Amino acid sequence: MVSNQFRLPNFSTHASIFLICAVLFASCSTSSHGSVPTPAPTQTAAPAANLTPTTAQTTPIPKPDGWCDSSEQIPNDFLIVGYLPEYRTLNPDWGNCLTDIIYFSAEPTANGELDTSRLNPATFGLLQNMKEKYGTRIHVAVGGWGRSEHFSTVVTNPEIRTVFANNLIRFAQENNLDGFDFDWEFPKTDADRNGYSALFSEVKAHNLMISVALAPANKLDPEIYRQTDRIHIMSYDHHPLHATLEQAMVDVHQFIEAGNPPEKLLLGIPFYGRQIIEPYTAMTYAEIMQQYSPDPQTDEVDGIFFNGIYTVQQKTRYARENDLGGIMIWELGQDSVEANSLLQAIYSAAIQNNPND
Repeated sequence: MVSNQFRLPNFSTHASIFLICAVLFASCSTSSHGSVPTPAPTQTAAPAANLTPTTAQTTPIPKPDGWCDSSEQIPNDFLIVGYLPEYRTLNPDWGNCLTDIIYFSAEPTANGELDTSRLNPATFGLLQNMKEKYGTRIHVAVGGWGRSEHFSTVVTNPEIRTVFANNLIRFAQENNLDGFDFDWEFPKTDADRNGYSALFSEVKAHNLMISVALAPANKLDPEIYRQTDRIHIMSYDHHPLHATLEQAMVDVHQFIEAGNPPEKLLLGIPFYGRQIIEPYTAMTYAEIMQQYSPDPQTDEVDGIFFNGIYTVQQKTRYARENDLGGIMIWELGQDSVEANSLLQAIYSAAIQNNPND
């Protein structure tokens, strides 16, 4: 998931980085999915006036002992959603920190089949164990940069679209899925957009959740938004500071201005850091912690911008205070462990009392 406002050369998106990441286990970026032009400088806009700035504490919220182990539960109206790319190994304990997990990714074929060849059948078994133990909902991502080639062919042909919808439904039933996360980059024509909406309608009729992953610069039609249960805002890869709280507020405001209710929006948080200028160095948060050991309030080391513990807790508090649907994470395998874990930091902030309650 790498936004089209900026992409790393050769390795910045969910799909385009897979070969490197599969070998090095160092997924680099994530806000859209493809080749990356050098970004033009942009100004970070001021936060929208009608969105409440976070009242998060100025020091990190203490985390409970254990891995997301607390007597407090994540609020029912707040989601913590994490992506698990195919090249990662599932940590079963993530289930205690998450409401939902998205296995990334499958893709449509030209004749309406669902290509799941990259997904590991054994992982589905582990995901089911997680679901049974923690109640974590399971979704599969469909598409991504380099995996969207056949979307237009499929959705603009009613017969093929129905075949594809039926294949999605069958796959969901076989694997006890709760829904699908769609990442088509990008619908270009009215026929594309109308067909996309029709596909969602066919799948939703079978009680499956539909989400879309979108960079702030990529807009969909109101009818497509209406068909979705939630929108995952890829609020990262911005020039020049990557993923600040202030920019996140601007990104959220754009989607609200497009007519989406706040409760449908999930704010995306990156578990990786990057330079937004050459040489475009990118590192997982785990690598940053291992190499630099930054303190919890630090968001930059050696020109690499990232979200530290304090910032992810601020963003989580902001999401709760403004009644957003929750937090989305790209991606789980980039996290550090124990006291430095961003996932646990998000969980800790999510279970704190909401001042608006």
